[in-house]
Amino acid sequence: MKNKPVKGENNTVILLTAVCAVIVCAIIILILNGTLFNKNVDKDVSVVEEETEETTEKATEAAAEEDIDILVEPVELNEELYGYINTLNTSLRSYFDENYDSGKLLTVYGYMYDADTNMPVEAEDVYGEDMPDVLKDVNLLYIKSGDFDYIDGIDDMDIDIDITDEELSPFTSILTTEGYLISSDKYGGGILSEDDYRTLIMRYNCAHGEIYTPEEDSSTYTIIYNMIAKEWGSDYTPDIKYMGFDDKYGVAVANVLESPTEFKEYLFTKSGSSWSIKSKQLASKENVKQFVNEKCPDMDLALLPYYNLAEYNDFRSDLYGYYEDIVSFEELGVTENDLPAVYCLYSDNFLYYEFAEGKKVLGHIDDENKLTFYKVNSTDEAVAFMSSVTDNPPVFIIKFSE
Repeated sequence: MKNKPVKGENNTVILLTAVCAVIVCAIIILILNGTLFNKNVDKDVSVVEEETEETTEKATEAAAEEDIDILVEPVELNEELYGYINTLNTSLRSYFDENYDSGKLLTVYGYMYDADTNMPVEAEDVYGEDMPDVLKDVNLLYIKSGDFDYIDGIDDMDIDIDITDEELSPFTSILTTEGYLISSDKYGGGILSEDDYRTLIMRYNCAHGEIYTPEEDSSTYTIIYNMIAKEWGSDYTPDIKYMGFDDKYGVAVANVLESPTEFKEYLFTKSGSSWSIKSKQLASKENVKQFVNEKCPDMDLALLPYYNLAEYNDFRSDLYGYYEDIVSFEELGVTENDLPAVYCLYSDNFLYYEFAEGKKVLGHIDDENKLTFYKVNSTDEAVAFMSSVTDNPPVFIIKFSE
């Protein structure tokens, strides 16, 4: 099945916070439209609102490049500010500890995001209603202390940071009259210049080229398919359910024809011209966005399929019991000579069969527990039907290989 690709994502010196604000606002637009987190085009999605996505992309690019005079007023760096920031850092740590296990805390362009709302976490959400006005322009970051090591001359700077710490951790940043004050409950931090702050934040830039689905006759598809086939072994034939790639990262979902109920979801990274497997565990992660985000905080989460395989625990195959019913409905076009099924898989009230001569049958169990079978002529038609019945259907049950 072929897919349309998804469109993936200074005169006056503008303060970095202003630039970040523009980018963040643009990203929020994308998120609210589902582009950043969910609505990437799958190998299993046949209809895409392409014009809307292209318009959104162009608007985003224009907003990021246009010289917009949005200024954040620096605040005075004094003991009172340090006191407020310390209180905020303590509250931020409590907020982080209380919400981490939910899987909803993500870093997007270095900012702490709530995956449930697809919005950045704000200081007032953490500090409370009595937050002083001086903190209104504080940014809540979710970054690695180790990334400070990429700032030139960091060893000679008066900054309390452990640059060997590679765990994502909550930080606060605020533009002061002396520069950007960055700190956390764990690290005293220090003052960064605009250029240094930009260097730090751009470590989390997730724009790595256009997101695309490799065509089946492309070199990328062949390379990834062969890597997956090697993982399964020579006795198995992979069926690729999904591929989403940009110029740095990629995600692929597959099962095998010989054992359809077994799924694997891979995270790939690119170095130079070579792809390698970063993780094989995505299919088992309930908080898969958080898992991937922690491994690759600069990865565009739009590369992930809209479904989370870990949420599906009822897979069934070899469902011979319905053969009599299928053959009895002449409109399905299946005869005794077509049996048994070449491929069969059930999940989440949908059942997909492929018989000899490429004959395809899709079953659906409705809200009244009634099972109805439908003839489908192609994988596109099967996807379209499933999508017309319910939002985010388990299209990965369909056999995509010829």
